[in-house]
Amino acid sequence: MEPTPWDPEGATTVLDAQGRVAEGALPAGLDLRIYYKALVAARCLDVRLGRSGLPMFASAAGEEAPLCATAMNAREEDWIYPGLRDVAVALVRGMPFDELARQVMTGEGTGVIGRVASASLRIAAPCDALAMHLAIAAGQAHGQKLAGDGGITFALIGEGSTTTGVFHETLAVAAACDLPLVIVCRSQLWPGGAPAEAGVLGDSVAERVRACGVWDRRVDGADPLAVHTAIAQAAARARDRRGPAFVEVVVTQLLHDPPAHRDPVERLRRYLDASGQWTSMFQDVAEAEVRGNLDRAFAAVRGGVA
Repeated sequence: MEPTPWDPEGATTVLDAQGRVAEGALPAGLDLRIYYKALVAARCLDVRLGRSGLPMFASAAGEEAPLCATAMNAREEDWIYPGLRDVAVALVRGMPFDELARQVMTGEGTGVIGRVASASLRIAAPCDALAMHLAIAAGQAHGQKLAGDGGITFALIGEGSTTTGVFHETLAVAAACDLPLVIVCRSQLWPGGAPAEAGVLGDSVAERVRACGVWDRRVDGADPLAVHTAIAQAAARARDRRGPAFVEVVVTQLLHDPPAHRDPVERLRRYLDASGQWTSMFQDVAEAEVRGNLDRAFAAVRGGVA
């Protein structure tokens, strides 16, 4: 299949548009069916949140790969600093359905509805100010380095955050102090629209980060395997105390009905189907389990019994 305007330039892939292994190797030690179920769960959660009447809800459909890959690469001792739309991180990290529903619908834990946080799961509360959580994440990573406990910190941002002063300050401090910090940036791809690099009249976000002396990767967000591989590499560097890392994930929001191959859930489904690891029954069971748990949890909150 020939590249289309929907396919990002210079972004690494493992699976091609048809779900075939295009280049590189499959992630070692990753159960692809479990990973796929996490992507499906994130998609089901996004749909459920969209039906919940939350004020100023913004969908993350199409961006599941970096959210799930970050949560799955994070160990128990690691911290995650998510953005405002990254509720799926908590679900994949292991937050119970009832607790997630309570926090989202009542503001329990954060004081603001639509958000989640958990000290026990080491998920920080999102910040209102653009990119402000990067400075806090850098401080967390510095503390982990001083403590010597082997933990690292993940921070999730969108490409809009890369135009802020705090973003560049965080990069400078992280590089100078060799902080165990992994920044995962989601850049939006929309043919006919301005790319992320147009905001600064320069190169891609990953290339600008490289110029700051920080290890980087740029991957296609529609390819869950490429995303998982890049974030795993970044996390390994941070754990080995080889400095900070930056992963730019070029994603396509599904709000505007892009081609099917730009859907990360569909891309991995095609691979699993071709390799005999997917059936319609497997799909139905995976969706029904998550939807049932979500519906019960949200219904309990609305009924005032949770």
